[in-house]
Amino acid sequence: MLQNFKKLNSIDQLFALLRILALVGGLSWTILSPLPQPNRILLIYDFVFFCAYSVILYFFILLKPEKVRHVYAAALFLDLIFITLLIYFSGGFKSDFYLAFILLVALHAFYFGLKFGLSVAAISTLLYVISAHPELNSANLIILALRISFFFLVAFSMGLLARKEYQDKQRIQRLYEELERNKIELEQERDKLSKILMGIDAALVLLNVDQKIIWVNKVSEKWFGPLETLQNQLCSTALWKTDEICEDCPAERCLKSGKIESKEIEIRRESKDIRSYRITAAPLFNEEGKIDRILELIQDITQEKELNMHVIHSSKLAAVGELASGVAHEINNPLSSIAVCIQEITESLDNSSPDENKLKTVKECLNSMKTEIKRCKKITTGLLDIARKSSHRRVPLNINQLVRNVLMLVHYKAEKEHKTIQLNLDPKLPIIMGEADELSQVFVNLILNALEFTPTGGNIEISSGLESNSALYVQIRHEGSGIPSYNLQKIFDPFFTTKPPGAGTGLGLPISLRIVKAHGGKIKVDSKINKGTSFTVLLPVNAEPD
Repeated sequence: MLQNFKKLNSIDQLFALLRILALVGGLSWTILSPLPQPNRILLIYDFVFFCAYSVILYFFILLKPEKVRHVYAAALFLDLIFITLLIYFSGGFKSDFYLAFILLVALHAFYFGLKFGLSVAAISTLLYVISAHPELNSANLIILALRISFFFLVAFSMGLLARKEYQDKQRIQRLYEELERNKIELEQERDKLSKILMGIDAALVLLNVDQKIIWVNKVSEKWFGPLETLQNQLCSTALWKTDEICEDCPAERCLKSGKIESKEIEIRRESKDIRSYRITAAPLFNEEGKIDRILELIQDITQEKELNMHVIHSSKLAAVGELASGVAHEINNPLSSIAVCIQEITESLDNSSPDENKLKTVKECLNSMKTEIKRCKKITTGLLDIARKSSHRRVPLNINQLVRNVLMLVHYKAEKEHKTIQLNLDPKLPIIMGEADELSQVFVNLILNALEFTPTGGNIEISSGLESNSALYVQIRHEGSGIPSYNLQKIFDPFFTTKPPGAGTGLGLPISLRIVKAHGGKIKVDSKINKGTSFTVLLPVNAEPD
């Protein structure tokens, strides 16, 4: 029973206390007040009645706490009878126990609401008039009206208060339910995020603004060691084994710019193998909008780079295959000249006493052979520059000479297709840092594309110059039908091609763009329908060697 009583809310417990106080107070007043003995006895019986049904009332409430509202509604009938008898036996209109009606109205209006409270006020009014009727006269009507008006005023005010409390409870309940739902969703999202962070196949490193490690995920621990040995260390020391902040550090740049920064690096691990990593640093802002954390995503891109190199090399071999017949013809011409020179020399040496003219002929033949051999060497060097695997080492380059070497390889193809290539190269271009084989492949791809789409008898113009103090350009412009606007946005997409099936892979331009971007440059395209297209390669002139 005691446990069930504790289950009642504070209002129900207060109701029980009020009943006890009413019983004790009423009995004390009955015993001490100067009442006629018959009235005193009747009042005592009334209080015994009140005590008896109150005990039964709370027996049912403690037995069935969930039925408390129904029990209160049933008990109202007994309370009204008790109060009516109490007023009648204690003086009628003169009795101050009419206040019990006000208390009863207030409690029921607050507990059950405005409508129920007004109903109790109306019933209480009727019963009060009945209990006070013997003493009523014209002089008491105003006081009676005031007392009755208090019944309804209390019912109305307590009913409104009850409605407000009910609305507040409903709002609090909705907020609590929403909070619980948000809590559950937050827990689910946290679990999901935790699984993502722990399951992602890349290292995640959380740094403070001093670039010291706060947290790492499981992959980071697998690659670089347990969190305990990495925590509170500079990321350059803990991850890359250097005591200084890395050159061009993405986290350092991220702190300065407030934007996502990235960089690719190559590191020789303890196992002596060289691994390539892409580091992406993202800023995390606090409530004041200031950076207080840096999240680094470290991806092992070794296999990706090897695959890219394989694709690039395959593209190079495809270009070499396309150039093979032209290269063979270009080499065949100087070989024919060399053969003729050898024949001249042989005939001159057959004479046991060659004269001065024949010696002069031999000398001229040897010089011609030397020139043609150099020509062959240039052709084979240009071909090898394209075909060889990239060394990923940048060296000083004369971009004009690179273009001329490539032209030697495509000259025969252009001549065979009756297309003219015009050169307009700026001789004052500065030396740049780059990879000869990769840039040669770019120009081969662009010139072959130009030859592909230039009509027979058309012209291709290759020009170079300074775009600005920090960049130079090589432009390949050709006549032709142009590129439709709906295709301009797609030409650098892998595998996109407008050539017939089997005539192109759709990788030439994407690979060229990747190579140029790796050199810090970009490719611009300008095309006009039925007029032609130009590809402009922009390269920085201030790049440092690797």
